[in-house]
Amino acid sequence: MKNASQIINTLQCKPQFSKLITYRCVDKLKSSLLVSVQKNIKYGFVKNNTLYFILTTRLNKLDINNIINTIKLILNSPMILESEKFVECLGVKIDDVKIFTDPKPQKKFSAFTTTSHLKTYRERATGELDVKIEDEKLKSLVQSVLEIIKERT
Repeated sequence: MKNASQIINTLQCKPQFSKLITYRCVDKLKSSLLVSVQKNIKYGFVKNNTLYFILTTRLNKLDINNIINTIKLILNSPMILESEKFVECLGVKIDDVKIFTDPKPQKKFSAFTTTSHLKTYRERATGELDVKIEDEKLKSLVQSVLEIIKERT
């Protein structure tokens, strides 16, 4: 009996499902970038042997060129491509890399915050305890703690 990953692997080798390999390759290339850049990539796709990445933030020309050069370095290096991490990219032919920015701002959401951690409670200890300790140093230390508790109530 085959599991889901084996079924997907056999399906993606068929010509009608060849785009699955392309999308997996794009995801692997996206994962090779910095985490801060990965968060800002809206989506990526391959069209006419050109890899396109759409970013949600504006970057300067130096950063865009750095991202493009990193991806081209991976694609042009047979040693990196033949590693286990980029197996999906072996069958994909990518000649050029282009990066665009999306003018629409990314939707921000605010997480629900509770105010339960701001509650304070009144001290319920009264300091009325019997101390039955034979060691004098330890007994005096416990007595001093009990006096502090009595002062605060």
